[in-house]
Amino acid sequence: MKNLRKLIAPLSIVFVAVMALTSCKKDDPVVTPPKDIVGVALADNQFSTLTAALTKADLVKTLQGAGPFTVFAPNNAAFTKAKITSLDGLSKEALTPILTAHVLSGTVRAADVRSGTAPTVNTANPIYLSKNADGVFINGKIKVIATDVTASNGVIHVIDDVIIPPTQNIVQIAADPANASSFSELKDLVIAAGLDGTLAAAAAKGYTVLAPTNTAFQDLYKGAGTSKAALIANKTLLTRVLLYHVVEDRVFSTDLPNVGAAEVSTVGTKTNAADKLTFDLAGGAKVKATGSGNSNIIITNVLATNGVIHAIDKVLIPKL
Repeated sequence: MKNLRKLIAPLSIVFVAVMALTSCKKDDPVVTPPKDIVGVALADNQFSTLTAALTKADLVKTLQGAGPFTVFAPNNAAFTKAKITSLDGLSKEALTPILTAHVLSGTVRAADVRSGTAPTVNTANPIYLSKNADGVFINGKIKVIATDVTASNGVIHVIDDVIIPPTQNIVQIAADPANASSFSELKDLVIAAGLDGTLAAAAAKGYTVLAPTNTAFQDLYKGAGTSKAALIANKTLLTRVLLYHVVEDRVFSTDLPNVGAAEVSTVGTKTNAADKLTFDLAGGAKVKATGSGNSNIIITNVLATNGVIHAIDKVLIPKL
């Protein structure tokens, strides 16, 4: 009997330990490891167009890699907004630069976002982030609508439009026949002043051009009792006026709330210290010139390879 008791005692301890361990396993929550970026997208129907595009562009394996990556992911509604309703007409070569412009190397969570340039894995096309009281925007017009979707190899932020990398510089946009009805006067004057080379070149920070429309120039000629030919003949004045419309930095409409009423230097400020502008956002975005008053910004955030264009309805004149 004593020998039996000696055998039962340790067995009882083992039984209790096993039961305790089994009980803990039943009560503990089952932890499912997070999916990678592609897995997260595949599991969410709102990204069906995106995942189809990644497959067609042969980028699935890349985004299943170790990373980490930050992906600004357009949902299906974003593709519709961008008028991409089918992938049939888009080749792998066409899709790749678009999709890679949505991906940053490293993990950038919402709290880490700062306004400014963000290099993408498409090394030829960075994106430009604006963070203001209304949220985070890309290239002045694409809004981040959901943030910090965690994946095993990075993070996803959902956006409401597709990032389309620009293919034309500022001068090419102004000279494009499709834009002739808006910017042919500006194009002619830029060429006449010999500034087309400058505005077509890449700049470290890029340019922001406040581009008067054809109507704005016609109003100037009529109001000042002059003509296009007379303005071209006075190259010194023409150059000063044109450079007064150029800021040596990318300033998107979504940056303006942060700029406020502060004076902004133009390229012309380098030779004429007083040639600065201010912005007024009360009742619609306006530019305030020192010599000609306010001009309304009527078209915003036209992205070029070397900057951004905003169309305005009045020619800006510095204090002469």
